[in-house]
Amino acid sequence: MASQCLFYPLRSVIRCVAKAHLTVAPEAYEADLVWDEALFAELTTTFLQPSVQPLLASSYESRDEAAVVEGQLAKSLVNTYCRIMRQRQDARVQQLNALL
Repeated sequence: MASQCLFYPLRSVIRCVAKAHLTVAPEAYEADLVWDEALFAELTTTFLQPSVQPLLASSYESRDEAAVVEGQLAKSLVNTYCRIMRQRQDARVQQLNALL
């Protein structure tokens, strides 16, 4: 009976890829987004839970398959971060926050 080696997406890889894309990729400078470490930390803590991202708890037959999932989740994390940062910069959101 041959043992089957299973691979899982790695949260640390997803965080690293997303952070690199948000801080050092040319797109980060073009988007003119300010880096917020606290937001990124909170977002990754929430976003990278298996209950939120069931793909993290799924096993894959090859490292390449797991890497594809890591890339997809990193891209989704980047998009979520960018959306939140754009909403923060919106004048209406700032006015509503000032009322709180």
